[in-house]
Amino acid sequence: MFSILTKHKICALMFFLSAFLLSAQSLAQLTPTASGPNHEKLYQVEVIVFGRPEANAQETWPTDIKLTYPENIVSLPDLDSGSDSGSSENLVAVPTNERTLNPQATTLARSGSYTLLFHQAWRQTIYASKTNIAISGGKVFNGHHELEGSITLSVGQYLKIQTNLWLTKFAPAGTNITESWPELPNLPNSFTNDVDASLGNAIQRIVKLNQERSMRSNEVHYIDHPVMGLIIKIIPVDTTTETTIN
Repeated sequence: MFSILTKHKICALMFFLSAFLLSAQSLAQLTPTASGPNHEKLYQVEVIVFGRPEANAQETWPTDIKLTYPENIVSLPDLDSGSDSGSSENLVAVPTNERTLNPQATTLARSGSYTLLFHQAWRQTIYASKTNIAISGGKVFNGHHELEGSITLSVGQYLKIQTNLWLTKFAPAGTNITESWPELPNLPNSFTNDVDASLGNAIQRIVKLNQERSMRSNEVHYIDHPVMGLIIKIIPVDTTTETTIN
């Protein structure tokens, strides 16, 4: 008998194959991102995070989890507001019409089953040292987004991503919650005022997505989880013409 997790993976595989999303790559099949020992360069990074339908609403999740932001975290530039306040000089927002994963995001948003939580693209130099990038999306409750956390990007022989994301399910105010969930942390150096959680929506569940993946450029990579998923594509940028290399 297949486990619940196996069923989720089969459903996800069929969905993304039909939408031309999934690019399954094993580490043994990977080739270096470029010739030479040093692959530090300018890339265009695009990330989608989405919520998945839950086949088993009674599934339990551990409550003894730690929610922390890494040190030296940077925020993405806000393209919609035209402000780069709080973001790194190394990160430059990419206009919506220049994103390469727009068809996939549209498919998710229109599916009726999946929830598009985050979709953004930016350009940055990816170094051997790690860059920690804050991620948030979805609805806001008690001053916190449904999706929060960070991703970490670096490059050696291969491009690498580490996910440190948590998806919070909020219950209506006054709901009797028996589990004791950890307090949601505030983003370091943010100007968001603390909100008394007791006056707002109760936390019904928090699920973490912590995975590490080696990747090669110009391919769509998919990170799976029973209640959420992440799609990422990283494309080298030709600095002589400032165009992406497909």
